[in-house]
Amino acid sequence: MTAGLVTVLAVLVLLVLLCTGVPVAFALATAGVLGLVVLRGADIASSTLGSLPYQATAEATLVVIPMFILMGVLAAHARVAEDVFRISHRLLRRLPGGLGLASIAACAGFGAVSGSSVATTATVGRVAIVEMRKYGYSVSFAAGIVAAAGTLSVLIPPSIVLVIYGIITGESIGALLTAGIIPGILSALVFMTLVIIRVRLRPAIGGFNQAPAAVDDGPTLAGDRPQGKGYAGLVKIAVLFAIVIGGIYAGFFTATEAASLGALAALLMLLADVFRYGPRQLAVNLKNSFAEAASVTSFIFAILVGASLFTFFLVSAGITNSFANWALDLPVPPAVLIIVLLGIMIPLGMFLDPISIMLIVLPLAYPVVTGLGYDGIWFAILTVKMIEIGLITPPVGLNVYVLAGTPGVRLEDAFRGIAWFLPAELFTTSLLFLVPDLVTWLPSQIG
Repeated sequence: MTAGLVTVLAVLVLLVLLCTGVPVAFALATAGVLGLVVLRGADIASSTLGSLPYQATAEATLVVIPMFILMGVLAAHARVAEDVFRISHRLLRRLPGGLGLASIAACAGFGAVSGSSVATTATVGRVAIVEMRKYGYSVSFAAGIVAAAGTLSVLIPPSIVLVIYGIITGESIGALLTAGIIPGILSALVFMTLVIIRVRLRPAIGGFNQAPAAVDDGPTLAGDRPQGKGYAGLVKIAVLFAIVIGGIYAGFFTATEAASLGALAALLMLLADVFRYGPRQLAVNLKNSFAEAASVTSFIFAILVGASLFTFFLVSAGITNSFANWALDLPVPPAVLIIVLLGIMIPLGMFLDPISIMLIVLPLAYPVVTGLGYDGIWFAILTVKMIEIGLITPPVGLNVYVLAGTPGVRLEDAFRGIAWFLPAELFTTSLLFLVPDLVTWLPSQIG
């Protein structure tokens, strides 16, 4: 059987397994091993299965992943998201759609310590949607705001998705994290502009009966934490951002060192909460934080192992080189080819998580992009934007499904609300595509 037919067989097996609900990691591993058995024989497949999982995970740079995850989880249990939401509303409440703007700011702020879109959407959504509904926002509008703004976490550093991109492609992780800052701010501003415009045109959907001093009156936030002005959360985010991104940008730390120091700082911040909650609640928060971090890390590393087996099969079959050579020889403008490669990720994003998408697509797409002379860091940000769009696109937008679990939010409401933000995402992506300096300028200044 030729390499091409074996590849088709492996891809079909992968698709069937994914459609039947098999976890992505096991689907990738099964398709890769099956392809190796047919292509190279059972002995080679067995040898690869015995050695490659260790080789794929035994790299010092991968320490970045659990450290960033732990930092985000510890920050979440320290109620940073609630503090940021409170202070954001205090600052933005006099603008049209103030609570919606505060939700976007809270997602952006918490994304600066979380790195996970789903975690940000769930954490901020639990707080923000209750408050927006309380002050007159329509359910669909409130859900759409949080689902869209939650995607900022995969763009604003420290983004786990950008870290994975750097590990796959060999691009500088520090440069990738720095590259996400300007596009992340730009995306947040576009979302905020859309919210203001919609509330101006239809005041009824955006809190027309909202009290001007709602935050000062003490809105009911999730949990039993004493109410405050939220400045503590703002300080925590500033400290963590300065350690991680400031340290990398100034050249003081490598990405691994910055992630480790960030996790340590987040741990100290959570320990300081002993004065608010007492030692018993602190012990519970610590236990839950480490358990959640271990669970998410295990999930990501399982996907890394499965994807490494599938990618090894593709390389053994010569598919990566053949695809790159075929794509480079196509009689189409390079920009058109880049658009096609990016467009492939949107339907994948409807069904797969961001890390799986990159592990499947990048081994094929990255050599083509760099072979055409484009900047790999620029392509990284565009890839993340495509993943963002996939996270909120029907029929399976992960962020939308996360919000559908919030009391009072139906799935159809969330999808109806998110429809307004898809054109905004396409507009921002087009701007980044046409003006690469928005992405590449800040990394070029890195220490």
